[in-house]
Amino acid sequence: MLNIVLLVSSLVVALVSAIARKYFMDKNFLGVAGSFIFNTICSFIAGIVLLFWGGIGDVSTYTVIWGTVYGIVAAFQGVTFMLALETGPLSYTMVISSCSSIIPALSGLMFFGEDIGWSHIVGIILMVLCFIFATEKDKSKQKANFIWFILCIVIFFLTGFVGIIQKIHQNSPSKGELNLFLIVAFAVSSVLSLIVSLVLTLVQKRKNTPETDSAEKAPAKNGSLIFMILIMVFCGICYTINNKFNLYLSGVMPSAVFFPIINGGGLILTSLAAFIIFREKLSKAKLFGLIFGILSVIFLCNPFNS
Repeated sequence: MLNIVLLVSSLVVALVSAIARKYFMDKNFLGVAGSFIFNTICSFIAGIVLLFWGGIGDVSTYTVIWGTVYGIVAAFQGVTFMLALETGPLSYTMVISSCSSIIPALSGLMFFGEDIGWSHIVGIILMVLCFIFATEKDKSKQKANFIWFILCIVIFFLTGFVGIIQKIHQNSPSKGELNLFLIVAFAVSSVLSLIVSLVLTLVQKRKNTPETDSAEKAPAKNGSLIFMILIMVFCGICYTINNKFNLYLSGVMPSAVFFPIINGGGLILTSLAAFIIFREKLSKAKLFGLIFGILSVIFLCNPFNS
């Protein structure tokens, strides 16, 4: 019963966090700098919560090094994801990001002696179809669609690299230092994002173009500053809870049950929320691509080969 409660809680927390991030980017008036500011506060809060929820534990140079690498990659992955949410649909962005699970799966075949079963092959085929439908041309939004797709491809690889780094650390003698690994990662991600956001803000102020001024004054992008900060804090807490719950459940539930539900189920809930809350409208081609993407993630989670 406890596992079911935690599983449902993890899905709900991930869903609410995705909605909050989409809302933030819809109201964001600072552009790329705003995305780095979001990641700064979100990562800082996540690190603080994790520090009180399990502590640091044992410390090794190996974990600190890989935690630092993880933090750098995760920082740019998070920012790229936020920018994609600003230029494209939440549902499709989520599904392409989740398809990146094929990258650590392939790394397992090449470096960790793991097997790839028939479900992975089916998943790869469905993923390719998802990407093909994602590139459908929309003449009225051709430039925005191209930028969004490029951002999604970057997310795909960065998210995949995040999975590989996790796999490397968890296949080492230091795998028990996961809390330290995440705390270091969050700290590095927060500091790096803060530095980049300050640099971008200074550059933006020096340019001081009319477009920038009008963007800053645009009422459609102006939300309550306090409310926006609360969203960032909330997402940081959600990120910690989600990671903690999933880490525990991955060790006590069968992989054939846990991963398809947490990934495929999460994508379905997020897609429904995107259509209901944000009124996202996808063409028939993109709708088919979204369905192929969700199925691809479920098959890539390897539920049928065990």
